[in-house]
Order: sequence, then structure tokens, then C-alpha cells
Amino acid sequence: MNLQKLQDQFSDELVKVSADGGNLLAARLFTLLLFSSKSLSLQEMANQLEVTKAAVSIRIRDLEAGGLSVKKSKISDRRDYYYVADDNSLIMAETLLAKMKQFLSGTESILANWPEKSEIQEDQLDDYHVAKKRIQDFHLIYQLVFQRIEGIEDEWRSKRGNNG
Repeated sequence: MNLQKLQDQFSDELVKVSADGGNLLAARLFTLLLFSSKSLSLQEMANQLEVTKAAVSIRIRDLEAGGLSVKKSKISDRRDYYYVADDNSLIMAETLLAKMKQFLSGTESILANWPEKSEIQEDQLDDYHVAKKRIQDFHLIYQLVFQRIEGIEDEWRSKRGNNG
């Protein structure tokens, strides 16, 4: 198996894990940096991905803003070069967890403002009870997830240090 096939598989997995469906070019760009042992210029990335330099420029800024890539300049060269951030896996996990926390907060708000049964029309009571139970289930599973992963960042750093 060659590295390109592995890169393609990893990019596909990144798109799947993105809550918003992801952006294939951003995933391919991140994966290119992840698989590269050296920093890359915009033109090098564009050439390897067979896209325009402008498209790479837009997506690399998104990765940089998200903390997943880092820009560096070389004194002898006017071009900027990019490499994957050292803690990229933790940053990505934190991004996903932040979205989950936002959802948990949203379910808390919905449940806190849930109308009283007396405010609901008689013909909607079955739906009212079903919906409330389902939202409570969402809230509960997210609460449990966050209880289980408390301290995971420290554990990750510790295990990563032992494996480096």
C-alpha cells in the first residue's frame, strides 16, 4: 500500500467525523501536512493536491485559525511555509468536544424551558411526552460522555509523552 492511498483514506475519515460534513479540500490539505516530514509552501501544496494556489490559501487559513496548522517564514525565502501543529489530534478532539458541549448546553436550555403539560393541546400530548423523553435521553448520554472523559487531556499528554 502506498502513502497516497493512506492519505486518501485518512482524508475521507476526517470528512466523515466533521459535524458539518467537512470540506474535502481542507481534509486533504490537513492530511498532506500530517503526512509530510517537512513544511510546505502554498505552491507545493497546490501542486501535490492538483488545485489552485488560491484554493489552498483559503483552506490553509481555516486550518491555521483552527490551530491545526502553523505558518513559518524562512529568512532566505519570501514564501510562507506550513506544517501541522504538534497537538493537532488534541486540538481536533477539543473542537469536537466543544460542539458536543454546545449541544449539551442547548438541550439543557430546551429542557429548562420545557412547557408545562397544561400548556399543551390535548391532541399533542403523546408527541409532547415522546419528544421530552428523547431530548432527556440526548442530554443524559452527553452528560455521561463528559463525565467519562474528564481528565482525558492530561491522560493523553502523559501517554503521548511515554510513547514519544
